[in-house]
Amino acid sequence: MTMKRMRKKAEVLCIYLFMTLMAILSIGPFIYVVLTALKTQEQIYDPGQIIPTYISFENFSKVLFHSNFSRYFINSFLVAAITTGICVLLSVMASYALSRYEIIGADKIKMVILMTRMFPGVLLCIPFYIIMKQLELIDTYTGLIMLYCSFTLPFAIWRTNALFSGIPWELEEAARIDGCSRLSAFLQVIIPVARPGLFVNMLFCFMSAWEEYMYASIFINTPLKKTIQVGMKDFVGQYTIEWGLLMSAVTLSLIPVILFFAVVQKNLVGGLTEGSVKG
Repeated sequence: MTMKRMRKKAEVLCIYLFMTLMAILSIGPFIYVVLTALKTQEQIYDPGQIIPTYISFENFSKVLFHSNFSRYFINSFLVAAITTGICVLLSVMASYALSRYEIIGADKIKMVILMTRMFPGVLLCIPFYIIMKQLELIDTYTGLIMLYCSFTLPFAIWRTNALFSGIPWELEEAARIDGCSRLSAFLQVIIPVARPGLFVNMLFCFMSAWEEYMYASIFINTPLKKTIQVGMKDFVGQYTIEWGLLMSAVTLSLIPVILFFAVVQKNLVGGLTEGSVKG
């Protein structure tokens, strides 16, 4: 019994050590970026000062008040928020129909939707550019949002469809028996039960649009219309890189994602059907 207990403690210790190592490897780069952003120019190029001896917010001040970063931030937030709203709304509508109605060829439709994710983004640049040019959507946020929805929506539909398929029919039927219409049952029963998964979907859609670089760099030409990922190239010169300003911009660009996660974390870890059926 003693050997078995010691072996179990050793296994738990190894698991904790592994998790700690993974956490350090994951958060280490972020800590390094933040520390670099808080350094002065002299400290950045001093290899002996990994941790700054003097903290300076001059880099953040220059990024926020002496560059176009704030404009890029607003541009990205608007594009990401609209993309998230469209993708979540359409994925909910499509997934509910695919999971609740008897549609001929529903499995094939879902497979075709998933197949659109198989094409690499680089391969679609030229066709997208030709289509956007014919529609006169080059250098517009409308065209950029449509592009983002094209690669974010398919995966959002698949995630939401799996989510709705796991919700028992009995919940909706009980609501219908109590006098709810199909729409009322959907809004008052299905959506609350699926809320944790929908928040995960929202986070995925937002991050996909917020972090995208390639399409934004190709289809947006006006300098003040740049998104934040493209705009950070302003701090990379032909011969030099302003590391302090670049790291400050990277740190600030992570704030929306961190805040988003902080707001919805309770729903992210909540049970899918917790409290949905009375005991």
